[in-house]
Amino acid sequence: MLENTTVKHYPELTAIHRKSISFPSRFLLEKGFLIGDVLDFGAGHGKDTQELNDKGLKVDQYDPHFSPVFPIKKYETIICHYVLNVLEKTDQSKVLAEVSMLLKQGGKAYFTVRRDLVKEGIRIHAIYKKPTYQCNVILPFPSLMKTKHCEIYEYTKPSDPWLITETISVAAVWENNKVQYKKKESVNARTGKAIELLKEVLGEERSQCFIPRINTNLV
Repeated sequence: MLENTTVKHYPELTAIHRKSISFPSRFLLEKGFLIGDVLDFGAGHGKDTQELNDKGLKVDQYDPHFSPVFPIKKYETIICHYVLNVLEKTDQSKVLAEVSMLLKQGGKAYFTVRRDLVKEGIRIHAIYKKPTYQCNVILPFPSLMKTKHCEIYEYTKPSDPWLITETISVAAVWENNKVQYKKKESVNARTGKAIELLKEVLGEERSQCFIPRINTNLV
């Protein structure tokens, strides 16, 4: 395994061609956590989406590599399995911000991360012979369940109707007819980076329909 994460790596190569529904999705389904309109964020090849729809749920899928059309609606529930642990810190934060943006107020997201990694860093994919990346991820959200293989965190979007999106340290809200950025913790080294990241996310064309001035029906 290579230690240097400046090497270009290919997270899409970690997507598994599943033959059946994944353990996290099966757990969430059986426990009744998949409520309302559901989004599979980072769906990979889409097996979970297919299986859940076959079981009568209403599930959309998004994956930047395999299903790249970004949603233009909000969801009651979002699942995001084994995505964060193949991304580096900045991209992890972007996923958290995009998921928060796509959730309805009071909606819930379930982030599954691996707990069976022996070593973090860059490795060469056994089949594709290209670099991939794996890391351990700890989130400041309630832990719904944990095994020796994985852990599922539950994030609940705050009910504030003017909250557009948030990261762990900064929230973007609609206030005084503009987007403003509110620090959620004492200022530290990541605060400025978080604000810049949220500005980047909200500056993208695909995010414009989630800003209240453009579409108040989504608030």
